[in-house]
Amino acid sequence: MENWSTYRPIAPALRDLGLGCLGAGEQGGHLPSFKNRRLSSHAMVYISEGRRWMEHAGSMHPVQSPALIWIHPGMEHGYGPDARGWTEHWVLFSGAGVRAYEELGCFSRGQPLVHMSGPDPQLLDSFVVLRKCLRAEGPLADLQASIHTQQLLAIAGRHSSGIRNGSKSEDTLQKLGEIAYQPLALPQQAAQLGLSESQLRRHVQRAAGIGPKEFVLQMRISRSQSLLAESSHAVERIARLVGYEDPAYFSRLFSQRTGMPPSQFRREQSRFGGG
Repeated sequence: MENWSTYRPIAPALRDLGLGCLGAGEQGGHLPSFKNRRLSSHAMVYISEGRRWMEHAGSMHPVQSPALIWIHPGMEHGYGPDARGWTEHWVLFSGAGVRAYEELGCFSRGQPLVHMSGPDPQLLDSFVVLRKCLRAEGPLADLQASIHTQQLLAIAGRHSSGIRNGSKSEDTLQKLGEIAYQPLALPQQAAQLGLSESQLRRHVQRAAGIGPKEFVLQMRISRSQSLLAESSHAVERIARLVGYEDPAYFSRLFSQRTGMPPSQFRREQSRFGGG
């Protein structure tokens, strides 16, 4: 791997309204350790090879690759490899939109160090693309760097939430999605999946970051939007197709979630007409 680093000032629009990349890099080998550093931006560091330590809040924590280090503005920290060195990949980011990624569970201020269950090639691929974006200039390059930084955060966020491909929680989430449109209450969903209600809540919360009721509701509203836009089915039938026997109740939920009743959504989005 070639050592590289690229920095750039954040575009004001991304700083004030979204999320911008301030720089990124990759380096490996016998890198110097440091302590008592504070950043004015957020940072994510992916340790893909090596081991040693990280300092946070005055305490030392052992680091074993693969691992993620999340750094927040003003957070005193330090880290470094043992005598054999390590390989690190880092990105600096800032902007009003960072808060959304924290609230969505990509990272937590209370968990600055995350040990991963295994290496993630997607993270490495994302740094390759991000490097190309940072080499370009202009507003479009700023936007592309922002997009790929957000993709990087989303990929890393799966590890911070503890989700692994093929895990019990991810498997439960998939199975719940398969029965989401059946008119079943939470106890019936849990029974059909061979779980207790508490087990279902725990697995879905861990895999999706939300409870099973919210997960099912999101799936139903999303499917109903597609049906309204792409079919001529009556609203009453669409309600039944997504799991609601009471069309009026469905319409209230739809309005609360989308900001408009089903009939208005259809008028705006459908290419078939109808109301």
